[in-house]
Amino acid sequence: HPPADNGRGMHWIPTVSQTPEVVDRYVAALKDMHIKWVTFLNDGANVGANDYLVQQLTANGIEPVLRVYTSGIEPIQGDLGAMVRHYTDRGVSYFQLYNEPNHSVENAGQAPSVDRYLEAWIPAAKTVIDNGGRPGFGALSPGGEFKDTDFLAQALDGLNARGELGLLDQGWLSIHNYQGDRPVGDTEGFTRFKVYADVLEQKLGRLLPMIGTEGGTFATGPEDEPRRVQLVSDAYRYMS
Repeated sequence: HPPADNGRGMHWIPTVSQTPEVVDRYVAALKDMHIKWVTFLNDGANVGANDYLVQQLTANGIEPVLRVYTSGIEPIQGDLGAMVRHYTDRGVSYFQLYNEPNHSVENAGQAPSVDRYLEAWIPAAKTVIDNGGRPGFGALSPGGEFKDTDFLAQALDGLNARGELGLLDQGWLSIHNYQGDRPVGDTEGFTRFKVYADVLEQKLGRLLPMIGTEGGTFATGPEDEPRRVQLVSDAYRYMS
């Protein structure tokens, strides 16, 4: 956990690197908003491009969550272990592997497949653990073609069948609890983590740490902006 953890998180700029000037500007904004967790994108197993960002996040008491950015559910190219060591030395503990595997857009247009996901995730997770990091599982889309809760349940069953449930002892569940236009207590929105908790209890008999690595609400037009502000504010207040 970051110092004085208040549970507030945000997704960083959706590119794999930024200039120091951009980093300084937006890390200052995060600090002003008392944000304590930040997910950022790292280009596969590459090292170096996010060093300054991680340095500034950790220096300001913000917990960095590194998403290993890939073009889909495929083996991660390059030296993943070296990248994990590089960033754990700089204060990163959490590494999200893959993104929304229950969505066809993340499967090169193919139908989502639990087996395809596990075949990619398991060796990557072992590499992350062997090099001092904690691998993220899931990152499921609430709107994927393969229902998120069914995918999670089947993926946990698949890990069990392969004798690999132990990987979750060092793992965490990455969640995308998009709120949409729903009130904060709606389990189809922000509090979807309660539904995932039920699946975990059913399949594992215990919970996993959960980190929201994407989320948020929307406004359909300028007239809806006060509603959007209220929903986002409700979510952050919920975390306190």
